[in-house]
Order: sequence, then C-alpha cells, then structure tokens
Amino acid sequence: MTDSRLVSAVPRDSASGSTPAHHPSRRGFLATVLAAGALAACGTEPLASTPAAPATTPANPALDSALAAIQDRHAVRLAVYARHRDRTVTHRAGEPIALCSTFKVYAAAAILRLESEGALRLSDTVQVRPDDIVVNSPITQAAQGTELSYAQLCAAALTRSDNTAGNLLLRRIGGPAALTAFARTVGDRATNLERWEPDLNLAERGTLADTTTAEALATGYDALLLGSALPEGQRRTLTDWMAASTTSARRIRAALPPGWTAADKTGGGNFGTVNDAGVLWSPDGTPLLLVLLTDSTTGDPAATPADAALAEATAAVVTALAA
Repeated sequence: MTDSRLVSAVPRDSASGSTPAHHPSRRGFLATVLAAGALAACGTEPLASTPAAPATTPANPALDSALAAIQDRHAVRLAVYARHRDRTVTHRAGEPIALCSTFKVYAAAAILRLESEGALRLSDTVQVRPDDIVVNSPITQAAQGTELSYAQLCAAALTRSDNTAGNLLLRRIGGPAALTAFARTVGDRATNLERWEPDLNLAERGTLADTTTAEALATGYDALLLGSALPEGQRRTLTDWMAASTTSARRIRAALPPGWTAADKTGGGNFGTVNDAGVLWSPDGTPLLLVLLTDSTTGDPAATPADAALAEATAAVVTALAA
C-alpha cells in the first residue's frame, strides 16, 4: 500500500439485506480492445449500444434546490445522472470525478464478454499469491496461497469490493488501458483508468487519470445492465452479482422506498470521494438508472466520505422521477 490514507478513505458498509426480484435473479475481447484503442486514437469510438437518452425532463427547480442543499450540507461536489422511463435528471453530470471501485463493473463485464466468446470459463482458476494482496481485500486475503475461479473473483469484486480481486480481473483482461478501451465499446467516452488498486483511489485533483463522469458511467452501465452489450445470460449474471452487493447499505440502498430493489456498485477514495451507481427497480419492475459521484469540497485528502449525501440524493431523485 503506497498511501496510508487509502485505508480510511475507502469506507466499508454492512450488508443491506436487499434482494431484487427479477429484474435480477440470482481472444475476441482482446481484438475488440485493440480496435477500440486504435479508433480512439483516430478520434472515433465504437459504440455497442445507444448512449443514455438525452434529457427530456422539464426543469425541476425543487430537485435542483434539493441537490444544491445536499452539496452545501455535506460540503461535497455532487454529480448525478438519473433516468426513469423517458424522464432524465442531470446535475454536474459531465464533471470528471475519481471513479474508484466503480471500475470493477467493467472489469467483471469484460470477463463475461470473454466467457461469451469462448476465451475463458468462469470456472477457470487463478492462483492468489501473497504478493498479490493489497488493502481492502476481505475475500482474497483469506484465500491467498490457494486458487479462486473467475466467478469467485468477480463476485468478490462486486459484492465485497475486494481490491485484489479487481486487480486479478484487470490482469486477465490486459490492465487499466484495456479496461478504458472496454468502456469505449459500451458507449462510455469519459472513463479513464490508468492505475491499479489501491493507487487508483488517490483521487488527486487536476488530473483525468482514474476518473469518469456521471453521464459516461450511466451510458456504460445502461448498456451492460439494461441493453445488449452482453448476451442475456452474461447480463443476468452481472446483474445478480451487483444485486448481491454488501457495500451500499448507507448509500443508495439506505433510501430505497418499500418494495424497491437495486443492483449497484460503490466506490470510495481520498478527498472524500464516495460513489454509488447502478439500476433501481420499482415494485412494478420499472428500472431507474442512477449514478451518484461525490467528493469533498474541503480540499482535505483525508476528508470523511459523506455516505449520507448519496442516500439523500437518491431519495430526492426517486421522489422527483418516480412519484
């Protein structure tokens, strides 16, 4: 670990006890990555699905005021992208913020794409070596010296935000640059991963390294969880892993109305960075795409992450869009 502040900057949440109804139940890739990288260098990016729909919702002064009040109350910058049916809400949705562990959805999705192309099996195993272990790795820490399957690594990365599992998935798909290229294939034009865990959580200001935007991440998650960027079986598997997350209890899931469920991924880092993103489902099964990214406005690298800001923003957005 290169910075002791990372330990306190990545919050750990308890299980939420929320289980979606279904909605969730329970070599070709490398060519795609290379093609994406080549096209990006020429200023052209392949899209696997249509980007998230443009805003069609009329101005909502009450919601704008509520989001501004949340920012002031918690001393955070809050970026929001949300869509429910044909109604869309954005707030600072194009501003780069550290993506932290939200990258793990793309890493697991890239593994699932490899599986769908026959390049690997989820039952294939990886040796977990003691020198692989990094901070905040509850599953792989206990498994060092043994082997874990790709299915187990994906589940560890998405349900417990295990950092070593995230690195082992990155290693298989070709590293941070390959993940960035994968993001382009699902329509995400902004996510830029340059480092590995835990350094990607340093969240330094004034750089685009290891950042995303709320709008870009929403586009990618939409393609993977609600669109056709993955075959149906793999899409369902990814959704199930995200639905089983235990790290969102004080964030999005703290504000879900009765009968609502979620499949989401959290992230956290220095400068009070705290994120949560995914899909919520109303009791009738209607999805609400939601990305919330925050960081502290105090300028303190060790600022305490404001989980409550995400819960309050979730409540405000759900009330505005799904009332």
